[in-house]
Amino acid sequence: MGFYFYSACCLFIIFSKATTAIDTISPSESLSDGRTLISSDGSFALGFFSPGTSKNRYLGIWYNNIPIQNVVWVANRVNPVNDSTGLLKIETSGKIVLRVQNTTAVWSTNTTASVQNPVLQLLDSRNLCC
Repeated sequence: MGFYFYSACCLFIIFSKATTAIDTISPSESLSDGRTLISSDGSFALGFFSPGTSKNRYLGIWYNNIPIQNVVWVANRVNPVNDSTGLLKIETSGKIVLRVQNTTAVWSTNTTASVQNPVLQLLDSRNLCC
C-alpha cells in the first residue's frame, strides 16, 4: 500500500506542476505562438490568436474562462503576423518586443526608462507589468 500511495503522490506533484499557469516571462524566456500567459487568478490570458476566419495572427489579451473568446487588448493591430512565427520577448532594458521569425519587430513598447531585472507579467487586472 505504501508504494501505491507514494506513486500517487509523485504523479500528483508532477501533474500539478505541469498544469500550473505561468503569468510571467523574463529576458531569458519568450512567448511563442501556441503558448499563453495566464493571470494568477486565471481570469485573463495573453497569447496569439486569429479573429474569425482570418489567417493573420495577433498578440492579445482575452478573458480566459468564458467559452467565446472576448479579446480586450491587441498589440499588433496594424501589423499582423502572417504565420505562427510570432515571438514575444522582454529585453534586458525592459522593452517589450513582438518579432516575426525572431528577427523583424512588428510591435514594441515605447519606453526610454531602463529597468533592472525586468519581468513581463500579466496581472489579474488584465494589465501587463514589467
